[in-house]
Amino acid sequence: MNEKKKANPIRKILESRLFSQIMPVGLLVILTVIFGIATKGRLTSAASLKIIVEQALVVATVSTGGAFIFASGNVSLSLGATTVLTATLSLLAYNKTGSIAVMFIVAIGLGVILMTVSALLSTALGVRVMYVTIVMMTLLSALQQAILGGSTVSLPYEVVQKLVKGGVMYIGFIVFFIVCVVLFHMTDIGRSLRFIGTNNLCAEQTGISKAKYLLIAFIIAGVGCGIGAILAIIRGGSVGTSTLPSLNMDCMLALVLGGMSIFGGSKSYVYSGVVGALTVVVLNQGLLMIGVDATIIQAIRGIAFLTLVTVSQVRPKGLPAPEG
Repeated sequence: MNEKKKANPIRKILESRLFSQIMPVGLLVILTVIFGIATKGRLTSAASLKIIVEQALVVATVSTGGAFIFASGNVSLSLGATTVLTATLSLLAYNKTGSIAVMFIVAIGLGVILMTVSALLSTALGVRVMYVTIVMMTLLSALQQAILGGSTVSLPYEVVQKLVKGGVMYIGFIVFFIVCVVLFHMTDIGRSLRFIGTNNLCAEQTGISKAKYLLIAFIIAGVGCGIGAILAIIRGGSVGTSTLPSLNMDCMLALVLGGMSIFGGSKSYVYSGVVGALTVVVLNQGLLMIGVDATIIQAIRGIAFLTLVTVSQVRPKGLPAPEG
């Protein structure tokens, strides 16, 4: 018995709540220091840090909403495609009406509708979320291609500047993040989703409806996609078929780098998307600044993702794996 208790100390560290909370922030700090030294301070200059934060805002917003889905032990692969198509259609709505309010309403409404469809298809057909969202990702990407072809849609420069000077990007993210923190950590929504992620069979036996809370998680993620779409429009000023091509991968990598387990459960934190988004951008910018080829950067990102997913496969002994 004593040998079993002493065995596998690495496993104990990986399973500890303290490690899951400290590791993501520590990784962000370490990468920032390493690349700051490697770039002779260019990465950590005030101008570079401002760019890093602005680049991270879209990923952080979408990932924060996606954390609710991840907490339930599910993975959505359509967050990026939903955000980009939403940005496209909301920008087209602005061009038709000339109303910023309409653009905002269309973005959030469409984000919620598209993510709700994914949730309903999964629960109605009894198909795992990952498989449904793979189909949705392909469908939404094809739809955007059909709508735009090879063209782009733009927001007038003066409107972009008005929104930038008004701090809309920061206000939108901060308000959404605060609401998500409250919902995730202070209400039954977050507690139920984490319980489902821990073990959905036990959760259902205690009266928690997996379908209900999965739908709520997707609706919140849809709001995140809508706000993320607005932020992407403001930051880029236009949307085309090449807009945010790696957003979906960035969101998944951000959540994992931010300490979110692919199993969800009790050690899920809504801030994972924010910390992870900053880490992803620091990694990308740092590698670019030291002259690493973009193809190699993608390979490094892929290796990092696979490594972290493998590490997160460790589940506490005696904890039944979620079904379905």
